[in-house]
Amino acid sequence: MLGRQLDTGITNFDDAFYAQKAKEIYESGNLWIVTHGGAPSFENPPLPFWLMALAYGIFGISSFSSVFFSGLFGTGIVILTYRLADYLYKDSWIAFTASLILLFPGIFIDSSRRAMVDIPLAFFVTLALFAFIKAKTHKPWYLFFGLATAGGILSKSVLGIFPLAIAFFHLVFSRQWKEIVNPLLVTGVLLALGVGFSWHVINWMEFGQRFTNLHFGVLIFNRGFGEFGGNANPYNFLGYTEDFLRNYWPWLPFALIGLYRFGKRGFIEKDKNSLLLFLWPTLVFVVMSTSKNHTIRYVLMIFPALSIIVAKTFSDWLDSHRKDQVLGSLAGIVCLTTLFVNATPFQVKVTLGESSKEVRQLASIVKLNVPENMKIGNFKLSFWNPKHAILFYSDRGLENPITDTNKLLKQLKSNPQKMWLSNSAEFKNLKSQAPDTFYLIQANSKYAFFTSFQNKDFVQYDFSGMKVPNVK
Repeated sequence: MLGRQLDTGITNFDDAFYAQKAKEIYESGNLWIVTHGGAPSFENPPLPFWLMALAYGIFGISSFSSVFFSGLFGTGIVILTYRLADYLYKDSWIAFTASLILLFPGIFIDSSRRAMVDIPLAFFVTLALFAFIKAKTHKPWYLFFGLATAGGILSKSVLGIFPLAIAFFHLVFSRQWKEIVNPLLVTGVLLALGVGFSWHVINWMEFGQRFTNLHFGVLIFNRGFGEFGGNANPYNFLGYTEDFLRNYWPWLPFALIGLYRFGKRGFIEKDKNSLLLFLWPTLVFVVMSTSKNHTIRYVLMIFPALSIIVAKTFSDWLDSHRKDQVLGSLAGIVCLTTLFVNATPFQVKVTLGESSKEVRQLASIVKLNVPENMKIGNFKLSFWNPKHAILFYSDRGLENPITDTNKLLKQLKSNPQKMWLSNSAEFKNLKSQAPDTFYLIQANSKYAFFTSFQNKDFVQYDFSGMKVPNVK
């Protein structure tokens, strides 16, 4: 999980975007107002960024620091899956097999090596539901259930309330009416909502309706469900089906069979554990499938439950001899996969290939030459890429793109000191069209960093007073 070492980098989407927010929290010391490029940013609650900032304080600002806690949370989910399965079934074979199943497909490992918020959310959801299950025999665990849910809300806003919904429907369907009003459970729910939405309250008090409109209106409702009357279908109930058909092999058929069996045990045979494990993935899947944005990492929170369901289904089918064979095979697959990923040149989903390599090569020269209060000009690059990576690795912003060569020439004439970034092929075209107009500062296989020819004598190449690289 901690395989993302210092020299591999992080991607422009979405890792550098989140890592930059954490960097600004670390540098400003302001824990509650999340900023990006110095401007308030209302997309995400701050808990994952607090932890990234803590890692920056321990290890320095680096790609490794940005993914450090995500790696720990990913490892924690594996451990929690083992502990939860062992607690429910008192069977170490089911527990160990569920842990191995969780590691495949590679989307879980890949997400655990990225500076994103989906793995922290999955960790807190798993922790909350584990605490809810333990509260059956020891009621103070309801308080821990509430705090873990608060961690989920502080990681990914309203998606963090899924443990509350799953617990509520579990108690309703199992007819535990008295438990719904248990004082410790009620206190846990109040803790979840009070602590979890504390960032929302603070930002609403600071920014008022602007925060509400952007966070809940644009970022959650419109991005999640689309505007009514538009081209997007606001109700796409099979939204994640394609993702699972493409990515959740070889477990998909066993998971579907297991869900049927667990649903039957939960509703017909009144088995409470089976009911909870059935509701966990089903409720999340149904709710998330109503959104217009379907990315399988958004539902990583259901992977622990699916892993336990698949492992228990296998356990019910196999005798002890077959179980030993299956366990040996799974362990062998893990070892072979590790060797394949780390010792061969083949690129697969979990390969630790370099990210943002070309941006990192230019970051130091960009920071040396572009003043802190200025942005880099953008010629024919996209609006978003490599905007986030440039900001994270060079501390300099990238302007919105222009695509008209005449407009570029006009800006170059009015402000010859301005620095620009473009695709290397586009820069070659510019040089051929106007050979004495542009001065190349530095280029690589992907990007060219340049300025006007009359500004060439002011370009700096002396790094003696600057830390290189700016971000590892």
